[in-house]
Amino acid sequence: MKRILLRVVLIALVLCEFWLLAGFLPQRWQESMDDRLNTVWPSHSYDYSRVTHPNLDAELRPVRPVGMALLTVLAVANGVAIVALWRRPNA
Repeated sequence: MKRILLRVVLIALVLCEFWLLAGFLPQRWQESMDDRLNTVWPSHSYDYSRVTHPNLDAELRPVRPVGMALLTVLAVANGVAIVALWRRPNA
């Protein structure tokens, strides 16, 4: 039972790592992946909104380095957890 639980946790961590690493891909690729995933699992769209921010890119540009640093830390921490779980002796 414990081995099954460890495998489930390992699979969840690997899937989470893929999701985190996708954040380092170019924005165009991320949008393409999101469009393809929406064909498999449709989600609610908020494109009908009439109110948009006129300069959203300029507003988010100052916090982009912080977001990338956080993404890097999370990806590395998740990778360390995967390696630690992978090297764990069979119990």
